Amino acid sequence: MLLPAVALLLAACGGTAEPAPGSPAATTSAAPATTSATPAPTTAAEPVTTEQDCPYLDTTTVEDVVGQKTPTVTTTGVPGGPPPSCTFAKPNGEAALTVEISQAADSVAARTAAVERVAGIGGTAVTDIADGGGIAVGQPTVLAVADGTLVVVVTINQESSLQAREIAQAVVGAV
Repeated sequence: MLLPAVALLLAACGGTAEPAPGSPAATTSAAPATTSATPAPTTAAEPVTTEQDCPYLDTTTVEDVVGQKTPTVTTTGVPGGPPPSCTFAKPNGEAALTVEISQAADSVAARTAAVERVAGIGGTAVTDIADGGGIAVGQPTVLAVADGTLVVVVTINQESSLQAREIAQAVVGAV
């Protein structure tokens, strides 16, 4: 008679035991253990835009490279996230240069994102900056490269691959 008691004890602990041959088959039903802890809702932090210097690219460098005055600089980013995006605006408020930085899951995903960013706008391969990517020269010119798991996108209001490349190299060297 000890065997049915052991079977009940094991069933209560979440295990199952087969009754011994010849013993009465006791049917036990143990309810599965559940926890009613509801995960806290996750809310992504909202990006914050402020007028301030870009932490990885100074205004003097931008003005020298693009040949335009950019007195207003704004950054947009999520606290604790990748480096913020920076927009360098001309006196009339139009963006002369924008640098966007995003985080990918891994380096392959970063390179894929960089190539895809310019693929739909006639981009060509870039292999000499960081881990590579692409560039589409036009109005505007867009250059996107991967740097590890980061994707750096430079948008310049000129048809110039040289300025976009120089800015991208400066950004990659600083982040």
